Amino acid sequence: DIATCEAVAARLSTLARADLGSATVAPETRELVAAQLPAMRDALARACTEGAWAPAVRNCMVQARDHAAFQACEQRLTDDQRRALDLAARGVTPSP
Repeated sequence: DIATCEAVAARLSTLARADLGSATVAPETRELVAAQLPAMRDALARACTEGAWAPAVRNCMVQARDHAAFQACEQRLTDDQRRALDLAARGVTPSP
């Protein structure tokens, strides 16, 4: 099976929640970051879909066991795809 962009975004969200759960940050900070996760998930799904990420990259990301493994998969994206992902992660919507 080939992973969908939605599955990739869901995996990143799961990994981010796990990282956040083990982070030593103030409860208020944890809540603020957690509140941003749905928007980040949606932006990543959009970047993946619009950037036509390769099936092998999507599969790699969905199978990533931790954030480091997910980031290793990101290195397989093209430069343009990585730029779009970076903008999406910061909440910037690229202009067409």
